[in-house]
Amino acid sequence: KCQDDDDPFIKGEFDVIKELLEKFPATVEGKKKIDRVLDICGPTPKGTGLQNLRECVIETKWKYDVASEDKQVGWKGLILDFMERYFYLICFATYCLEEGPGGYNHSFSWWMDEHKDLRSMIDQGKDKLEWYRTVDAAKLEHLKDMMSAPNYKENLGTLIRTIYDFAFVTYADLPRGPIKNNSMRGWLPPHF
Repeated sequence: KCQDDDDPFIKGEFDVIKELLEKFPATVEGKKKIDRVLDICGPTPKGTGLQNLRECVIETKWKYDVASEDKQVGWKGLILDFMERYFYLICFATYCLEEGPGGYNHSFSWWMDEHKDLRSMIDQGKDKLEWYRTVDAAKLEHLKDMMSAPNYKENLGTLIRTIYDFAFVTYADLPRGPIKNNSMRGWLPPHF
């Protein structure tokens, strides 16, 4: 077990999934089953080296956070697709738990039709992610003041350290690696 195991997003606790579990309690067991399958399919050493859909949502969101606006459109589409797949896998696992013992007398489409609210829930809820990073407005204003000061060149060391600290706090949730490095470098103004 590692510290990431306690992260709510690693556990698949996205807003639309929490809503699903709350409004349709039968899906709690379905989520447990599908999460186990996703963990087995995930990257090594926990899984077999394929892909964990919950982690795909998170990793793609990190890429979205540091991408230019034109690339964010593509990343957002992927995130929404991953979220929708995860939602439907939980529903399918729940369907299997309910219909399997009786020999699957009904199709999954029929089961979804019997639970009409599920389709609208994912359509309206898959976009409930924080799409913009929140920053400390006071720290940002202080940083702007430092950069626009006439003596900024004399205080360059302090300014760079302040920019680095600000970026570190803003991107504290990103894991070490190229995504975090690129996001933190993006804070420096072009004339530095």
